[in-house]
Amino acid sequence: MERIETSPARGMKDYLPAEAALRDWMLGVILDTYTSRGFQRIETPALENLERLIGSGGGENEKLIFKVLKRGEKLDLSGADENALADLGLRFDLTVPLARYWAHNQPKLSPIFRAIQIGPVWRAERPQRGRFRQFMQCDIDIVGEPSVLAEMELIAVSVEAARKLGVKDPVLRFNDRRFLDAVLGWAGVPAEAGAAVLVTLDKLDKVGQKGVLAEIGRLELDGRVTERLTRFLEESSAGAELPAGLFEEIGLAEEVVADMEAIASLSRCSAMAGTALVFDPTVIRGMGYYTGPIYELGVEELGFSIGGGGRYDEMLGRFGRPAPACGFSLGFERISLYLHEQGAHGAQVAPELHLRITSPADYPAALAMAERAVARGVRASVEGASKKLGAVIRHLREEREGVVVAPGAWVAVAELAGGELKVHDLTGNTPDLGWLKE
Repeated sequence: MERIETSPARGMKDYLPAEAALRDWMLGVILDTYTSRGFQRIETPALENLERLIGSGGGENEKLIFKVLKRGEKLDLSGADENALADLGLRFDLTVPLARYWAHNQPKLSPIFRAIQIGPVWRAERPQRGRFRQFMQCDIDIVGEPSVLAEMELIAVSVEAARKLGVKDPVLRFNDRRFLDAVLGWAGVPAEAGAAVLVTLDKLDKVGQKGVLAEIGRLELDGRVTERLTRFLEESSAGAELPAGLFEEIGLAEEVVADMEAIASLSRCSAMAGTALVFDPTVIRGMGYYTGPIYELGVEELGFSIGGGGRYDEMLGRFGRPAPACGFSLGFERISLYLHEQGAHGAQVAPELHLRITSPADYPAALAMAERAVARGVRASVEGASKKLGAVIRHLREEREGVVVAPGAWVAVAELAGGELKVHDLTGNTPDLGWLKE
């Protein structure tokens, strides 16, 4: 019989138990942080109607939608357009589903709604380091708050979650779409070419300044326009200080400057200690739905962002219930990669007890012991003894290499035979387990 290929689909990934445990721990940290700050968890379907995903302002990601063929009718595939064959698509982010969710459920939600969404999204792109076709997103959004206070809260809470996960010396780079629009106006970019120019500028970290300038040249813009865009790229530099001179030259509105000054003031908050806040005019973010402040969180070791977001005030109006909104998405897979490269390969958040028995006659006693253990917050399993004790202990110790261990967590194997209990302490900190036989 021909062997069936068993590797996951391209861009997808299997997770071993230790890896899954690390991901569960990460999700717990993130969720606890967000809920402690008043955000409420919601869930949206993995599938959305294509008409909601396409034209939503998702930029290049709209070209990467996994589309689902129509069901329940006989399809004529000859000469048909792919959009005529499909009516559903897998979500490419969690922001578009949130906008639809708000429009559908708004009467039941608080006027200032603080939402948590955690779940997988899908993009049919070329897999590479830190980038998959299926990946987890962890979003918080504030709907209904028009002021920059929403952005400040989202940034502070997201940085807090990242630091609790073990991210060291993060850098928060921020910009504003209104500033970029002002730059386009100052440069004389025609309105119909604005989106293409921003998409090109957003490739700066991938193709470098020369590559961006080459692509701008291919847009066949007026020579004066190209000259000013070139000057913008050459003179743009990231820094802790806002470029007041540049703002004045392009005629940036005072309210935009005030919002960026407010975000920059986060550096004075104790919760942001150890986090660098940098104004970076080259932060663009590819989504076309952003309308105000935009931001990215990164760490030097990875060379790419581990989160980001921005304000998208106009998206909710597309679904019939306009409201100001902004969000922040933590790059779960990239933070997982960062922790892995820092040496963390798993997580143990509770004590573990493995009860081994050789006879079914010992199962009732072992089950009672497991129930006592669980009542004390210990994860307990009843296992047969078909595998040699040495091999089991060796495997459990190997699993713990590079594991994030919560305070007070321990691992023990207990052999039960005819009422006799023998405990093997694998971690050197297992307490007296006399209560197992109470």
